[in-house]
Amino acid sequence: MIKKFLTISILFIVLLNLQVIRAEEDQYIEIFDPKQDKVIKVIKTDKEINNMVADWIDQIDGIYTKINPVEDDGYAIRFPLDPAIQVENKWLNTIVEELYLIVPEKNPPFFIIFETENKPVCFLFTGDISKLSDVLEFNLK
Repeated sequence: MIKKFLTISILFIVLLNLQVIRAEEDQYIEIFDPKQDKVIKVIKTDKEINNMVADWIDQIDGIYTKINPVEDDGYAIRFPLDPAIQVENKWLNTIVEELYLIVPEKNPPFFIIFETENKPVCFLFTGDISKLSDVLEFNLK
């Protein structure tokens, strides 16, 4: 009887002390080609890329005013941000979890951030496309 009680007690204590181990979900950058209508490259994100994207957000100095920001040429790149970035400036007041960079063939690049309630806001891109191409190992221009 004592053996059963001790066994049950030990099992009960072990079950109570189980730690939930949460595996980190990898984040991936996706490069989409609208001409092919598919994602053509997937790259695992890292701190360098996250810092680069955070710098773009910090350097926002104007809204992209083109009437139709949707382009049928060039590339669209989705950058997931982990951790998300809190942005509070004259253009935005939201938490940014992902950013879309649009690199048209003929027009200047810009990026899209979705505000609260999924309202898209477009901003001028002030980063270095050639540096981004090197980091992503993909020719954007």
